[in-house]
Amino acid sequence: MIQMVIENGHKGGAWVGICGELGADLTLTDTFVEMGIDELSVSPSCILPIRKKIREHS
Repeated sequence: MIQMVIENGHKGGAWVGICGELGADLTLTDTFVEMGIDELSVSPSCILPIRKKIREHS
């Protein structure tokens, strides 16, 4: 369902993001990036670990 939201949001020209604990789950970061998510909205304490994970994925 998340993939469907991403695809349809992009078709409509919208950014698609995930926020909260789901967005901060490091075990899902690679999956979200591969799915094409545009934004992960997380608490300030999670920004650096998420950023590191995304950079490692690239």
